Amino acid sequence: MVATLSPPPKLQFLDAAGQPMAGGKLYTYAAGTTTPLVTYADSSEAVNNTNPIILDSRGEANVWLGLLSYKFKLTTPADVEIWT
Repeated sequence: MVATLSPPPKLQFLDAAGQPMAGGKLYTYAAGTTTPLVTYADSSEAVNNTNPIILDSRGEANVWLGLLSYKFKLTTPADVEIWT
């Protein structure tokens, strides 16, 4: 048996002041494109996340990935891009 590293239970994003980015938006795309790519709310892949994923009051979200390569874009609640 080989142990593997568990993914973080939730992704968390902070603003420039180190505060949780409540209401921030995480867009998910196929790598190298602007084609939206689905992520999942849990490991069962039974529930798709919205795209963009809206971060909760702690700046967190459950983000499980499929087998494809992803590109992410993080924005403020007003859609000002932070990074891609």
